[in-house]
Amino acid sequence: MTRIEDLTPVHRAEDGELVGWLSTERRGDADVVVARTLFGAALRVLPDRPAAESFLRRCGLPLLAERWVYRPADGAAERPAWLVEARPGAVTVRFGYDPHDTATLTGGDLDRLRPEAGGASRG
Repeated sequence: MTRIEDLTPVHRAEDGELVGWLSTERRGDADVVVARTLFGAALRVLPDRPAAESFLRRCGLPLLAERWVYRPADGAAERPAWLVEARPGAVTVRFGYDPHDTATLTGGDLDRLRPEAGGASRG
């Protein structure tokens, strides 16, 4: 997980709302830009900063309302998750349909959370 302090914020032009973060990473022989959620998890790798900013402005906040999948560290089966609260560096999720089965994820656990198939590839 990339630390929030090392990321570049992306805001919505019309009201200044934070919609996500960008990081630049070396992958293979090229630098790529990674569009990240409000809480810092990677969403999509894009070839340049304008494309990543555009993606986040279109999809960054709407993706938070989608169903997500959590992959436990112990190798157990993936669990469906809905985001309850997202903030820089942390997210509270509800697993399945039980309103009491919640957890706040931080640090490396954020990398275990991803949008359900198809969610981050839109846009």
